[in-house]
Amino acid sequence: MSTRTLHPFSRRQWLVSSGAALAGLALSSRFLNDELRAQVSPERLAATKPVKARLSLNENPFGPSPKALDAMLRNLTGGKACRYPYGELNDLLNMIAAKEGVTPAHIVLGVGSGEILETVGMQFGLLKGEVVHATPGYTQLVRSAETAGGKAVGVPLNARLEHDLDAIASKVGAQTSVVYIANPNNPTGTTVEASALKEFVKSVSARTFVFVDEAYLDIADDYAGRTVVGLVNDSRNLLVARTFSKIFGLAGLRMGYGVTNPKFAAQLRNYGLGTITGPGIAAAMASLQDAGYIESTRAKIVAERAKLLGLLRELGKTYAEPQANFVFFQTGRPHKEVFDLMMAESVAIARPFPPMLDWARISIGLPEENDLARAALRKVLAT
Repeated sequence: MSTRTLHPFSRRQWLVSSGAALAGLALSSRFLNDELRAQVSPERLAATKPVKARLSLNENPFGPSPKALDAMLRNLTGGKACRYPYGELNDLLNMIAAKEGVTPAHIVLGVGSGEILETVGMQFGLLKGEVVHATPGYTQLVRSAETAGGKAVGVPLNARLEHDLDAIASKVGAQTSVVYIANPNNPTGTTVEASALKEFVKSVSARTFVFVDEAYLDIADDYAGRTVVGLVNDSRNLLVARTFSKIFGLAGLRMGYGVTNPKFAAQLRNYGLGTITGPGIAAAMASLQDAGYIESTRAKIVAERAKLLGLLRELGKTYAEPQANFVFFQTGRPHKEVFDLMMAESVAIARPFPPMLDWARISIGLPEENDLARAALRKVLAT
């Protein structure tokens, strides 16, 4: 039996999704997230030296699998670029469902976890109540909530710079519309103890909607033991967001998906989550079939990250225990000062993360970029 018969994605649904692309683009521009906003900041625009190491956006510089590159090329040159990718879309849905251990009805495709965050909130009113989240943390959902008239309820991280699950649970009340958990967290890169997070999700999802963003979880130790996708069932108020932008190296293609209950997935599918292209679908499917490349890429990231941690220990700097492709560390100086000095060395680091304004986040790049960054850090942090 063809996998395409398992979960038909009609032409009408595709057109609805594609038609929503304009709305999605407007949404993205209206709620431009802080990571993107920082790229056009006055500091960056005023920089006099070219950036030789852009270590500010947590991209995977090792890029996509060669199989993904080949799949994209075949898609573009093999006569498929002029065809709508309906069948391939269904193939991807089935492939993702098999990976996650759910049915295709539990999967909703989108152009990235951030856009899924915004669409879930805006289309279903989840941003008009209280959005409980960790701080500092990823702010796209929070900013969208504030713009939509909702209230952001920030809960400080614990002493290990991890989500304080007990404190977050204590903030959930009658006005709470969604609880947002990023695991690993951004900017700290820390994860939540697996069993504690799963018990938290079970408990809190009975009271309100829970959104768990696992964008970086493929890079963490013990992905299988840490993911909460196994808690998704046919009725639980839970959505787990995944992306092809990080470990799979497809940030430029904007591919992601959510795993949730079938009823909610069907509603989301009708709204559409942006335009998904044939080359993107081809690359995503090829990536899922190349586990060896993903493992080798993860090993490279971890090895390069260890070199940065070694330098920070040598310099006596405190850092959050990372489980992602970036490191968050205390500089002991104002962020802007460190940012400017690093830019003078042709290295771009991430934006500031209030209220921790004497800390900095730096992504793991290619080995030569990391060499440059470590030399710059040694110079900047010693002055």
